[in-house]
Amino acid sequence: MPQNYIKPKVFDCNTEVIQFGPGNKYGKIEKLIQQNKKVGFTKTFGTALAFYSWLKKRALNKYSIKDYRSERLFRQKFRELTSNILIKVIEGKVELKGAPHIPWLKEFFPGKECFYISFPEFLGMNGAWQWFSKGMRFPGLPYRLHPFYGTYFPTRTEHLELFDEWLNKNNRRFGKAIDVGTGCGVLVFYMLKHKITDISATDINPNAIYSLKNDLEKHDLIQNVQLRQGNFFAGFDKKFDLVTFNPPWIPGKPKSAIDRAIYYENGMWCDFFNETANHMSAGSKLVLLFSNFPLVEGICNIHPIQKQMESDNRFRVSNIVTKQKKSDNSLNNKSLSEETEAKSKEIIELWDIEFTGK
Repeated sequence: MPQNYIKPKVFDCNTEVIQFGPGNKYGKIEKLIQQNKKVGFTKTFGTALAFYSWLKKRALNKYSIKDYRSERLFRQKFRELTSNILIKVIEGKVELKGAPHIPWLKEFFPGKECFYISFPEFLGMNGAWQWFSKGMRFPGLPYRLHPFYGTYFPTRTEHLELFDEWLNKNNRRFGKAIDVGTGCGVLVFYMLKHKITDISATDINPNAIYSLKNDLEKHDLIQNVQLRQGNFFAGFDKKFDLVTFNPPWIPGKPKSAIDRAIYYENGMWCDFFNETANHMSAGSKLVLLFSNFPLVEGICNIHPIQKQMESDNRFRVSNIVTKQKKSDNSLNNKSLSEETEAKSKEIIELWDIEFTGK
């Protein structure tokens, strides 16, 4: 694993934690964590899970979910509240009967015989381990991918289907291609499927680069892809015939590595197009996968790609291919929120853009 990989925060075993066993009143425990006290549980994993589920229902009653903004507020408040629920790990195993076994607990913290980890971090880690160990399928790919902990992977498929179809129709020979902000690398595998064999891939997240490297090695494809950690083109000084980017779709401030794949800050689009222009020749293709979700949810009133195209004559839109968002096609569990009217109007987009060289 890379030396600078992202891993969960843990607390040493000297941390003051108030322990509770089965039968304690949930209201008492809730008051303590509201006072910023750290609490833990003894005996069984089910005891901790039952309290966590009870607390989630309480939080949902207080912060009811009606739209994107209220859902984000709920997640923020619930994350703050549950960060003080800790469970003890000894020699890589949770000290609760019935707790899932996650090998990463030992691999990530070598030499740490005893520590605490927050309960929601543990649940997230367990989910990530299941995806990593079992793998996940994407439409049109003949094998599973195994996203590593802390690596972004798509939980929906419409934009992947659009990209697969676009590659099938655009059977021109792309000599050099790059996937910017590759995440788990799913777009790289679609390009490999369509016989593009000189590919570069970048991501600012070291876990993503490690994740893609693992999957490429599993399928004996590592010789076709050059990986580099860094933002956008990560210092590559060559030009590409095809640039792909599944950018963050929502304006906002990222607070974690995963957030960087979801939220973009002011200035990102201008910086991206300026860098892209330096890495393309006239006639080269740029493919952007996007969604009108921020527009239909009222998060913003300007489409960032459309705005850029209106003022940047270095690029010309060749085509925009769209697909209606399917209801409940997530590869993960359903969202906490119901299908809103705004979500039902969401359109997934593939922007086929040519670099003019002007």
